[in-house]
Amino acid sequence: MQAIDKFRNRILCGDALDILKKLPSESIDCIITSPPYWQLRDYGIDGQIGLEPTLDEYLEKLLNITKELKRVLKPSGVLFWNHGDSYGTGKGQSYGGLKKGIYAKMYPHGRQKPKMVYKSLCMQNYRLAMYMVDEQGWILRNIIIWYKTNHLPSSAKDRFTNAYEPVFFFVKQKKYWFDLDAIRVPHKSIDRRFGRGRIQYKQRPAGVNGGGTFLNQHPLGKNPGDVWAIPTRPFTAKSLGFTDTDHYATFPEDLVTPMIKAGCPQWICNKCGRPRERIVNRRVLEYKAKPYNAGTKFIHHGEGKSTLGSPVVRVTVGWTDCGCNAGWHSGIVLDPFAGVGTTCVVAKRLGRDYIGIDLNPQYCEIARRRLETVPVNIERFLNEE
Repeated sequence: MQAIDKFRNRILCGDALDILKKLPSESIDCIITSPPYWQLRDYGIDGQIGLEPTLDEYLEKLLNITKELKRVLKPSGVLFWNHGDSYGTGKGQSYGGLKKGIYAKMYPHGRQKPKMVYKSLCMQNYRLAMYMVDEQGWILRNIIIWYKTNHLPSSAKDRFTNAYEPVFFFVKQKKYWFDLDAIRVPHKSIDRRFGRGRIQYKQRPAGVNGGGTFLNQHPLGKNPGDVWAIPTRPFTAKSLGFTDTDHYATFPEDLVTPMIKAGCPQWICNKCGRPRERIVNRRVLEYKAKPYNAGTKFIHHGEGKSTLGSPVVRVTVGWTDCGCNAGWHSGIVLDPFAGVGTTCVVAKRLGRDYIGIDLNPQYCEIARRRLETVPVNIERFLNEE
């Protein structure tokens, strides 16, 4: 039995840092989370993060957690960190008369203490991301913009409404497990440069990259990019038997789903620990087509037979096999600030294992009840022979 198995598929109630220290090193495949934002919400729980008197203290607590997250994450693992911001109020948000020696002891890296400016964004999220890269060695691959299509209006009259939050996509090393083909999205249009609404193929001259006819666009869809337009989803625990009808600060499932599909392998070898990877081959497809224009190098779907040959496309034909013949287990998704368990719910629905951590006992119980309503994904047991 692996050391991580006693934590697998459980909601753990307690301090995130304390519990993370109990997890074995390099045991987690994917981390998806959103920490409490500084000075924005009181959850009414002793020891909660977010109500520190200074931004420095808040960032230091989170850096202790991100340090542990890097330890427990596999070398091939990924981290998606959703983190919003707040505005300076001018009250209790700087060290003021703190002696220089005390500050140096608390922050041996020599970083400059944040200067809080009234009405200015604190940049708590970007400061943390920079410290993670500079001091802990994380690699920041993307900053995904989560555009909230149903964002709340703002009463402020001297600035624009906040309509998005960033999601920082971190990895530990240059090469990591990532399945882009699992989350491609349909093309909204077909190569408008060469004709509106036509599916077209590019004819390469003989001797150029092998020649032949190739799709001008990826047949499985386009890369979703780093701007995701996803509405927020209110959640109430009343349907689970709780008497309150509060709406919690939950992830929308549509935000978490592509992160898990792309960042957490569904099959990992029980013996060598190697995750299976998608095998994509080139195939020649037969299409009836006719020249788009006399003398053009591009063709499209239509009646008749193409004079330029059949297109070559990339298609999924299977998954790699390490050859151990020891069976497979699912990758683990970890959420150290699980709240009411949305990340874990989506992970279970997609056939991945999960670990959720939260300080609030009521949130933990809500998460457990939500997970009980999610059926086991039988796809996780496929391709095991």
